[in-house]
Amino acid sequence: MIRRSRVSVNTIAVPDDPAYLSLTQDILETPVVSRMKGYIQHGDTTCMEHCVNVSYLSYLFCRDHGLNARCAARAGLLHDLFLYDWHFHRRQKGERLHGFQHPLTALQNAEKAFSLCEMERNIILRHMWPLTLTPPKYKEAYVVVWFDKYCSLMETFRRPVMALYERYERRLETGFAIAAAKNAAKGQLLAAPLLCETTHRQV
Repeated sequence: MIRRSRVSVNTIAVPDDPAYLSLTQDILETPVVSRMKGYIQHGDTTCMEHCVNVSYLSYLFCRDHGLNARCAARAGLLHDLFLYDWHFHRRQKGERLHGFQHPLTALQNAEKAFSLCEMERNIILRHMWPLTLTPPKYKEAYVVVWFDKYCSLMETFRRPVMALYERYERRLETGFAIAAAKNAAKGQLLAAPLLCETTHRQV
């Protein structure tokens, strides 16, 4: 279930989802992370808001598909921890294109503040694939790659980022309801005497 209501952690607005917050609150309470509120990422969405969007959607998807939701949530929050205004960075610093360089910068900043596992490091470093040529190692990293692209597009056009997942969730709930009704009907048929074994098929 998507939590549309919000709570504030260290003045950061995040989904009011206790399970999600139990995995990410230490990151949200770290001052260096809250600095992302000072930079616009896409449209009128700050870097912090973008990271929360990517993190929460990646968490939901991984949770619902048996993947590592903890790593997806935490790395999703840190994937753009580059801490500068990318709109002016190249002109001011004369460095490489932001799209190629910022994953490494974000990883370096994240490692200064947190102890990261290998999966979290890979998610942060490879989240710009296929722009950066080396592909991710983990399914969770591909999830973050997808939701990063999706959120970026929705934020640029000022569209609600939760819309896609809400449609998916409604389809999932409808599918469960249909399956439950079919199983209930099947159960009534199998309740006849002399049946000693039932086989449950996924619908």
